[in-house]
Amino acid sequence: MSAHIVSKFDKELVTLDDLILSMFKLAQHNIKGSLKAIYTGDKSLARQVIEQDQAVNALEVQIDELARRLIVTHQPAASDLRRIFAATKIVTDLERISDLATDIAEEVERMERGGPTRFGQLKVIHKLVMGQIKAVRKAYFERDVEAAHRVIERDKVVNDAYESCQRVILAMMFESAKQITSYLALSNVAKGLERIGDHLTNIAEMTIYMLIGHEVRHVSPDRIQALIEDQDDDD
Repeated sequence: MSAHIVSKFDKELVTLDDLILSMFKLAQHNIKGSLKAIYTGDKSLARQVIEQDQAVNALEVQIDELARRLIVTHQPAASDLRRIFAATKIVTDLERISDLATDIAEEVERMERGGPTRFGQLKVIHKLVMGQIKAVRKAYFERDVEAAHRVIERDKVVNDAYESCQRVILAMMFESAKQITSYLALSNVAKGLERIGDHLTNIAEMTIYMLIGHEVRHVSPDRIQALIEDQDDDD
């Protein structure tokens, strides 16, 4: 392969990462916007989040097309092929994350006037999920396998916070049955955040696959750590 072709391939890989970074930023922005709309009841902001999802969808298509072109044109070797394959999986999860942010924004319409004003437990999940998306984004772009593993381990904390939140929401339903529709909407928001956490875990797993070449989906965190340590020993 000529130096010219290699250089072009490297530049296209950089473009691939740039597009993924844009998708991360948009998905992150949509999560923040959707939760702000829930807390404030801002229907205009909710509509903005819903409209912005189209930009995420467009990026997914653009990244998939670039990935296919890279494979067909350059027939990349193992590590680069893993990088491209992982990218296609990661953007699918980012697209789903943005869809879930849109679903959260749509719940604003179900929040009745004078609805819930206590969001303490929901904000706990919100903070955890925003920490996870920042951490997995950093792990991917810094090629940090240990950081990706920590994202997987912390998903249990997100799940525990979700269970706690649902118990609180159920208690509030009993206290104020007249606002049942609003509390059901709040329950859906919590579920959406929990599912976003699952997709972030998927991204962390694909980051590990990209870096060490081992499929770690449906593998225990302890086994993942062992695979990482084996890789370190080989190095």
